[in-house]
Amino acid sequence: MTRPGYPATRCRWPVRACLLGLAAFLLCGCSPPSPSVSRSTARFDKPPAAEPRRDLPPSAKTLYSMAEILAAQGKDKECEFVLRRCRQEHPRFTPAYNSLAELEMRQGRVHEAVDTLSAALQIRPRDPVLLNNLGMCLLLRKEYVRALEQFTSAAGLVPENEKYRGNMATALELLGRQEESLALLQQILPRDKAAYNAEVLRKAHDKEAGQTTDSPPA
Repeated sequence: MTRPGYPATRCRWPVRACLLGLAAFLLCGCSPPSPSVSRSTARFDKPPAAEPRRDLPPSAKTLYSMAEILAAQGKDKECEFVLRRCRQEHPRFTPAYNSLAELEMRQGRVHEAVDTLSAALQIRPRDPVLLNNLGMCLLLRKEYVRALEQFTSAAGLVPENEKYRGNMATALELLGRQEESLALLQQILPRDKAAYNAEVLRKAHDKEAGQTTDSPPA
């Protein structure tokens, strides 16, 4: 499943420290020293060191990074707990939704993944990564028409992304629209590879159609 690329927020503490130091110099250094105190003996009072705030909740990026570490360690239960907390405390932070849907997909909870990504798209309806990933979930649910709609929307937003157009070709083939699927594959692959992939998809479609038409045993 694709991960959304959002610009990282850089830490601004070094800049803030410089500004605070400059402010202290301007506030304290502009006043002439007391007549009874020489320049060599004058000392500025130092403010007490600021203690770290312990009452601030973790940021969305902190929780998200923690969840990524837990996922890499295979601790899905703990990872899901952190992602759900991130979603609850920072409801507009959509990368947490995407990672949660990925975890749900990995565990075979496709219906939950669809709900999670649908909720994320309520926040960012034109996010191509979320659209594509929702299409993948719908493809697994064999909702090929809806999957094609998501892939088409994602490809429309990022036309140069070949993955999205390849997913469109997959959905088209599974809908039995073989000529359209092949034409799309030929846009992103050499002719021989496009033909090979089209044949693989055709066989998958035929197998799916055979399973659909088979009547259940009496």
